[in-house]
Amino acid sequence: MMKKLLYTLILVPFFGCSGFLDEVDQDLLVPEKTDHYAALLLNEFNYQYPIFDQIDYMTDNMVEDSKMTTLDKFDQKTTYTWQREIEIDEEGNEITYINEAWQYMYEDIAIANYVIELIDDAMGEQSEIDQVKGEAYFIRALSYFNLLNLYGQPFNAASADVDLGVPLRDDIGVEETYNRNTVAEGYALIEADLTEARQLLEASGLTTSIWHPGVAACDLLMSRVKLYQQEWSECIEYAGRVIASGSLSKVSASSPFVDTSNKEILYSYYATNPVFSLYDSFGKVQEYSYHASKELINLYDDEDNRKDAFFDAIDDGTGKYNYFTLKYQKGSYTSLGFANLRVGEAYLNRAEAYAEMGDVASAVSDMKALHAVRYSDPSVVSYPTDAAEVLDFVLTDRRKELCFEDHHRWFDLRRMANRPEIKHVFTLINASGAKLGTETYTLLSDDPNYTLPIPLKERENNPLIRNNERYEKIPTIDEEIIIP
Repeated sequence: MMKKLLYTLILVPFFGCSGFLDEVDQDLLVPEKTDHYAALLLNEFNYQYPIFDQIDYMTDNMVEDSKMTTLDKFDQKTTYTWQREIEIDEEGNEITYINEAWQYMYEDIAIANYVIELIDDAMGEQSEIDQVKGEAYFIRALSYFNLLNLYGQPFNAASADVDLGVPLRDDIGVEETYNRNTVAEGYALIEADLTEARQLLEASGLTTSIWHPGVAACDLLMSRVKLYQQEWSECIEYAGRVIASGSLSKVSASSPFVDTSNKEILYSYYATNPVFSLYDSFGKVQEYSYHASKELINLYDDEDNRKDAFFDAIDDGTGKYNYFTLKYQKGSYTSLGFANLRVGEAYLNRAEAYAEMGDVASAVSDMKALHAVRYSDPSVVSYPTDAAEVLDFVLTDRRKELCFEDHHRWFDLRRMANRPEIKHVFTLINASGAKLGTETYTLLSDDPNYTLPIPLKERENNPLIRNNERYEKIPTIDEEIIIP
């Protein structure tokens, strides 16, 4: 965890600013004005938004390219195979960069705490103070939400008061050691922060760019928080606010979906280099050792425009096509950031909550509204009538809609009542291209490895912190017989 915050900051320009953020002093300075604090939040969180980079390698949305060499695939192996210690490879080498999300998220929290505690004394209009402070509360809520669902136990209403979450800090003090709060305490802080953020952002009355969270972004994130806690009525209420004030847009492969002109986008962030990009700077297809799973691709109907908008099919040289996501390709799916809050999720959140409550008609109505702007011919979609089948239908569409965005699929898998058993095959290929065998790893439906280990560095610096219980993953092996 970040133990101190430097008060001298280099404020760099960031595209997309508006209003009182249009002009920011570029000199080295101590934040004194509201626009200094605003730029601090904007640059730190939006420009360097922390994400667990290898999150999708752990899901059922990605598989290996069985023709690529073992060395080509090795950097992702510990996460792809859900190893007990993801920061130590099978040769005993440390790969600490894999688990840096913890550090970066707590740095964002430290900065948010700093802004919340000191912004009231900044020079500026009260509306500006409210706006910046509201954004800081929102950023802290989103950061804790991600930390809790990466490193805390999955939410269980019966045990949330005792299940281990993550350490919570809401001030700028320094502690050398600290303990983990419970999952219930984590969600309580997240909800309190979102409530405060919404009130402040509404009170500010300022019109800001898409790079700043607003009231609708607060409502959407709160609907997700309520969904994860199985508070169905509250989820429906908050998602309904987003739907009432927002609009859906058609998905098309001919132009970026995430764009300033798209009113469905409520908040865009993570504008730095993506996790991976399908094309290099010269427009040439890059070779990747992992791609979208056939299971995921087969979920899309021919009339579902999301398939062409979200993926590009690349011939592997043998006439077989592998699908790679375009969601991290600037200019294809997005012209803004690579993580976004958008109205489409509100329909999915509400539909799932309706299905959980047995309100089949309302759940189907929300899905029809979403499909009206996702399908070229929505009439081809057959909607189930049984409550359990409708819930499965909604969850499947959620997987299709939100794949390769933020942490969605992994978080959704963690919270499912009936998680699927996931198998990942790792093919052993030597430098000459000869196949030596395959290793098959399994993530069980009730697997403790659904929760990430606390980073090694954190455990070294804070011996009192309790790590998550995880198991070693031993593969089943199918060896090839190579005849000289």
